[in-house]
Amino acid sequence: MPQRQTLLKVLLSKRHQETHRAFCLEYDKVARSIDRRLIGSSPSREAFGRWMKGHLKTKPQADHCRVLERMFPGRTVAELLAPYDPGGNGSGVAPTPSTPREAATNRREVFHLGATTMALGLTDSLWRGPDLLEQALDASSVSEARVLHLEAEVDRLGRTVPPPAVLPEALIHLASVRELLKNRHPVEAQRRLTRVGAKLAIVVGEIMFCANHFPLARRWYATATRAPDEAGDRHLADLALASTALIPTYAGDPRAALALVLPRLEHAVAATPAIAWMWGFAALAHASLGDRSAFERAINRSRYTLDRCAEDMLQPGVLSFQPERQMFYEARGRSDLGDVPGTADAMTRALALYKAEDSNDPALVRLAYASVLAKAGEIEEACHFATAAVHATQSAPSITVVVRAHEFDALLSETGSATTEWREALSTVRAPDPTALPSSS
Repeated sequence: MPQRQTLLKVLLSKRHQETHRAFCLEYDKVARSIDRRLIGSSPSREAFGRWMKGHLKTKPQADHCRVLERMFPGRTVAELLAPYDPGGNGSGVAPTPSTPREAATNRREVFHLGATTMALGLTDSLWRGPDLLEQALDASSVSEARVLHLEAEVDRLGRTVPPPAVLPEALIHLASVRELLKNRHPVEAQRRLTRVGAKLAIVVGEIMFCANHFPLARRWYATATRAPDEAGDRHLADLALASTALIPTYAGDPRAALALVLPRLEHAVAATPAIAWMWGFAALAHASLGDRSAFERAINRSRYTLDRCAEDMLQPGVLSFQPERQMFYEARGRSDLGDVPGTADAMTRALALYKAEDSNDPALVRLAYASVLAKAGEIEEACHFATAAVHATQSAPSITVVVRAHEFDALLSETGSATTEWREALSTVRAPDPTALPSSS
């Protein structure tokens, strides 16, 4: 049976670029927009022929993949080089991983995502039906009302996470944005859609992070960092970078957190919530390393930057950074440094600002105070505080609460009624299963 043509060949034929010369001209044009050093790196005539026929055993080199995926937004290299099936929804061929570990990880994620998609079933079709129709209507030029709706939705979701119940909505809106971005729109509409996509990626990344899916969270945050660069939005890129710092912070790697945020902070001038957040992460890392003076400098810069931010930039949720969270970071840092009065003061100020529905951060603030009490030898009071913190968590605790609860427990050596009560409470705090995607129920 003759080899079927690839999706790449079909798409290039529609653009009248199926010859090697025409393809290379377009390739260099796109490569220039990514990195001028990629100009002239187009595939040889033989390699191009294999791409068109699908005669491949491995993925093309990384630079070729970058340019191909930029040439065809929304398409992966695996889809482009797979046999074209006009009756199917995709290529049906998964990308070839570079290592066995990556292969195992990708297979796991695909299986879990596939199971989630099947579980949505009819509900997913009902949710996406109107959205797909609107995408078709907006194929040539997206309407202002459509963009405004997506902007309002992502801001609402940003205030709602991390509960996994919002994950289906976020993914549906993300699919809508991805489809819209396959077509070229007026420059400003294109930028606004790109910003919406970046914010949605941050929302999904936050859900994955809280659910103990650090590799997936890192991938979503990386995408969220790239999209604002396309739209020329420095603040949103900073917000994605700050979100990424959650991972090394709660993985117990303060030096990695510093390596992530300090290069950006060295050149930061504007006062934005994202910059204040990065200073907060720097403060936490310095405190974890026992550097009190560096902690004081960083936490003061965080507070000062936040005070200078425009009021309309200080919004609740994961798309901003709030004074109460800055105070929580101060409490955590002072706890790590053994400052009992300072931790108590920061905790009091933070808890006065948190609302009742903010279930994770207040628990983290109380655990910070419990930890500094345990270091000071006040074991009974520390256990009472920690137990109350865990019991006050209204929803399933995120990985942040689990990490800090076990760090507190590691400080205890005594046995007694308070310790027993705490260990009973700790037994109910389970880390989210990293092999299962968060439930939306």
